[in-house]
Amino acid sequence: MLCIVVVAAAIAWPRPANARHFLAYSEDSFKTAFASGNLTAAVTHDWPRVVFEHATDPFSSTFQVGLPRLFLFNDSNSDGVFSLSELTYASYLDNNHVTWDVTPVSFGHDATALEYATFQMSASLSLYNGSSNQTLAVSDWATIALRFTISQENVSRSNSLGAYVVAGKTDIAVDLSIGILKPMVASGVVVEQDLVGGGLSDMFDLKQAGANGSVVDEFVSSDVDDTVYGTGFTHRFNATTLPYQEVAFATTDHVVRAYYKWDSEPTVDSGGIAAVLPMASSYIMTSAGMTLHTAYLVGNGTATIHQVSIIGIDEAGFPGPIHNWLRENLVSVIVFTCVMAAVIVVSAVWLVHRRKRGPRSPEKEEPETEKKA
Repeated sequence: MLCIVVVAAAIAWPRPANARHFLAYSEDSFKTAFASGNLTAAVTHDWPRVVFEHATDPFSSTFQVGLPRLFLFNDSNSDGVFSLSELTYASYLDNNHVTWDVTPVSFGHDATALEYATFQMSASLSLYNGSSNQTLAVSDWATIALRFTISQENVSRSNSLGAYVVAGKTDIAVDLSIGILKPMVASGVVVEQDLVGGGLSDMFDLKQAGANGSVVDEFVSSDVDDTVYGTGFTHRFNATTLPYQEVAFATTDHVVRAYYKWDSEPTVDSGGIAAVLPMASSYIMTSAGMTLHTAYLVGNGTATIHQVSIIGIDEAGFPGPIHNWLRENLVSVIVFTCVMAAVIVVSAVWLVHRRKRGPRSPEKEEPETEKKA
């Protein structure tokens, strides 16, 4: 069985189109896949979703970050935070509502990143009434483009709050652009993001603002279901003063294994003039994962919203190759091996003993005359 798994994995593994490249990749009608360093990731083409995991850890969880919908909303309580009860229009990003144009993977070189690989998904978006009403309200309301980039070496990005690093080989940078073509009466635009952790990674570590400018970790379980409280319920994500915000995927014992980060200062370009765009984040738990809402308070008019996010794995959260895992779990492995060996030995002794005794002969009945006597 182990041999079959190994062979199947070898067949399915993305293969480099050219040995010069720092990563292996594959492209088909359904996805674009990367294998770089200890990261394997697939970006689906039916809707923008990154499915990724650690390549060498034998028990790695699978993680997902997807963008299913955009919203327009009116901030009815003027708190700057979005809840589903405030949406006015929805724009769906699945291929039942939009046609995605996906470019082939291309490679480039940079003095810092060295080689990098990139491709783009783009589409025209329409607006629908409400979150469940499929009635078309405004066609060709906006355009959307997502550029996915992975580099060979670390790349530094910055804003007015400071600089942060996009790790080479294990981080995917996602540059999101939303070009609003038709102005609508609304407080802003909301991007919905679904975060799902698999296996033992059933916790989320929200890195939020604490007292005196500190950053605190708030761990939330995937088992929580906030939808029972109605569409008006949401949690405010308390943004830090760091140049990026972060939600991490963690195990039950709070070991971080992957993360989703987004730039603290998105920008809006209107008439060729770029400015920092006010942003607020909120979230709800759905029992399947986390739904994160990022609200851009862009108001009315035509403009282009730019946002950078990062999806990656945290190497420190994984034991590494299988020999490292065996070393860290040596006691458990020894106990399990001893128990299994004992079961096998006892079973073998019992079987040998049973065979030596041979089949049991049925007892002979006493003659009828003896019974009467």
